[in-house]
Formats: sequence, C-alpha cells, structure tokens
Amino acid sequence: MEKLKRNTLKTLLTFLVSSIAKVSYPNGNPYRDRFQSYRQTFRIEPNKEETERIIKNIIKGREISKNLVKVDLPDTVEDGNVVPITFRINCSMSENDYPTKVHILALDNPFPEVAIYEFFPNSGEAEVSFRFRMRASSYVMVLAEMIDGRIGLKKRYVDVMLGACS
Repeated sequence: MEKLKRNTLKTLLTFLVSSIAKVSYPNGNPYRDRFQSYRQTFRIEPNKEETERIIKNIIKGREISKNLVKVDLPDTVEDGNVVPITFRINCSMSENDYPTKVHILALDNPFPEVAIYEFFPNSGEAEVSFRFRMRASSYVMVLAEMIDGRIGLKKRYVDVMLGACS
C-alpha cells in the first residue's frame, strides 16, 4: 500500500512539473524573450501627477536654498541607458551641516525616482558619481535634504538621442 502511494505521488509530481515546464517555456522560447514581449505589450507611461506628488513630499513646503547643490550632467547624451551624473552638496559635513538624503529624479521616466543617497557626518564628502537610465529627453532633478531642515534643488534638462526604460 505504501509503495502504491509513493508511485502515485511520483507520477503526480512528474505530471505537474512537466505541465509547468510546458506552460513556462512554450516552443522553447527562453524567459527573456517572453519578458521582453510582456514589457512591450504593457508599457508603463510616465505619470506627471505622481512625479509632482513625489517632489511635493520631498520639499514639504520648505524654502529652496540657493547654491547648495552642484550638478555635473551633460546637455546631450547619445544613449539613455548610460547617462552620467555627478552631484556635490556644498556643506562642511559636520554634525550640523550635512545632507541626510539626496534624491535624484528623472521627471519623464516611468518611475521617476532614480536614486536616493543617505549621508552621515563621517561620510567624508557629499559627492557621488554614477550612471542611470533615461526613457526620453527630460529634466533631471537633484534634491538635497539637509540635517537643519534646509533643502537644495538643482534641475537640468538632458537631451537623450536613444531612449531607454521602455
């Protein structure tokens, strides 16, 4: 009786695994091809209201401090997959003068929040260089929240020749 149960269970599991494999990989197409077709079928478009809500939640009605954020960003990039950016926050990085968070937003991306960096007084300098993706030509915004409540903002337009983030 025990052997019959084991054989029945093995047969059932074999059937389930083979049926799942047939559903997962029809006609031998790899996962990436199916995912790519899914992405093209259900494209995510930028939502301006959501982007404005994110910006308002960061600023929270505070006054913008001038000359707090410095951004090095090209005016034109050929490939939206690799957009270089360097930002620097003008502060002393002491206990009372450092950024708690720096938000990088690409306003016309489907998901505008590109990165959020957190800093601490012993972080050294508040400067970061990295590359990110842009869907299309748009504004890139760097918002710095300081420990004393100040907020800095720098906004630059970047012209993208070949977009990413479809």
